[in-house]
Amino acid sequence: MNIAMRSFARLGAATILTLLSLDVGSAQTNIGKAITNNLTAKIEGLEKSCAADIRRYCKDVTPGEGRMLYCMQAHEDKISSKCAYELEEVTERAQAASDVLRDGVIACKTEIAGVCGKVQPGQGRIAACLIANKATASRDCAEAIQKLEAMAAP
Repeated sequence: MNIAMRSFARLGAATILTLLSLDVGSAQTNIGKAITNNLTAKIEGLEKSCAADIRRYCKDVTPGEGRMLYCMQAHEDKISSKCAYELEEVTERAQAASDVLRDGVIACKTEIAGVCGKVQPGQGRIAACLIANKATASRDCAEAIQKLEAMAAP
């Protein structure tokens, strides 16, 4: 539990916001939206499961920049088991999403520079280009794209 909270806190607000604001898809794909929806649903479950603990132990903490997570970590020996379970689930999901996205950028570096090099970045256009050209992508890039698609599945 302690490791999970620290891992989640280490992800930091910037990483989570980046993950949640990514529009990895476009009109061609809805991968980004699906990943965002999956993570958002988990975070909403965490908020519900931990509401009583937050009110009890962290009511005076201003949310944002990981402060609430640090407060929960400071009281980890007191929070409910349901809250602890949800926190671990969200931590694992967010870390997995971060890892898959990072690995995808690394694996598809050549394709991003090459076949998708003239595509204007933003709003999921590069991801859509990669997906559209998956058949000609390197084996590592194609595998990374498959992992993104699998993560988007419900």
